[in-house]
Amino acid sequence: MLERNLGNIERVIRLVFGLGLLFWAYTQTTMNAIDWFVVIISVMLVLNGIFSRCFIWWILGLNTFKPATTEANCD
Repeated sequence: MLERNLGNIERVIRLVFGLGLLFWAYTQTTMNAIDWFVVIISVMLVLNGIFSRCFIWWILGLNTFKPATTEANCD
């Protein structure tokens, strides 16, 4: 299974940008091939932001996800 590889800031950027593109496409009166391509890309960005996984970054070996560090206090 593909591990998480997107950090929180990048997730938010992808969500906002993807939702913005979806809203733009929704407001179009007619849809041509380029508009449908934008819809596909925006859905991919939204899904990347929700699930914190990017297949292209996995192929390139990039990872901005930083797992939370837990320090146990053993006093």
